[in-house]
Amino acid sequence: MAAGAFAAAPAARAEPCGKPDLVDMVPPDGAVAVPPNATLAAHYTSAADYLGEEVVLVRPDMSEQVLPAMWDATEQRLSATPPQPLEPGTVYEVRWPALRGLNAAAPGVGDNARFTTGTTFDVGQPTFAGLVGLSWDLERINDECVDELVERFVFDINLGPAQDDGGTNGLTLMLFQTSGPTVMDMPRPIPARAWPTDGKSVQVRLSTGDAVGDICFAGIVRDTTGQLSQSGDVEVCVHTTAPPFFRGCSVAGARGGHGWALASLALAALVLRRRTRTR
Repeated sequence: MAAGAFAAAPAARAEPCGKPDLVDMVPPDGAVAVPPNATLAAHYTSAADYLGEEVVLVRPDMSEQVLPAMWDATEQRLSATPPQPLEPGTVYEVRWPALRGLNAAAPGVGDNARFTTGTTFDVGQPTFAGLVGLSWDLERINDECVDELVERFVFDINLGPAQDDGGTNGLTLMLFQTSGPTVMDMPRPIPARAWPTDGKSVQVRLSTGDAVGDICFAGIVRDTTGQLSQSGDVEVCVHTTAPPFFRGCSVAGARGGHGWALASLALAALVLRRRTRTR
């Protein structure tokens, strides 16, 4: 798993040491026009581990259905696809469980999402203009996990527009570090997250050892049926320097100089799927 953390900008969601909390849900609570054929998903912090906890769908008649769930440890994603398409124009609720932690006996925090289905099935491939801007800064914080001051690079990444016939509230943003001191032949995945509410920017935090020098990112989006955008060849890059440093400048996105970017991102996404295990 990549060492990076990723959150919607400008505010970063804290991840207390060892807390296996739920981060976000796809679709989110309050979503409307959710495709009847949607796969439901939730993302958890890197401390979470799935031990077969139940994902429960509450149907319109208030009956409860336990859905077969799949856990992807690379994306920290728990997903469930209802065996039959959901009824159009109907309100459902999905209950995401509290998961145990890798280094903690107590479970974290789950959540519920109440959403309304639409009448249109998700059949088309999503479109995404890719990443369009990147700036960076250094963050010094007291890390409760190690009880000492740590330094991390914070990257503010600007997003191009995205569209899908299932709506943007059903999109998942998948970022990859495509250049850096620890990136070898394959792009390095950052744990996936729901498409941000403002649709404009996200933050990625990397340890200084992973983020000094020429640093590049690329991204794709995935819709509720698992289809991927063709945006992996658009990269944003900056050159960072080890502290102490003069503040770096922002850059705009461009077609990547790495000719392998698009194919490698698609391959990386496929590898992520194959790493998924059923519970």
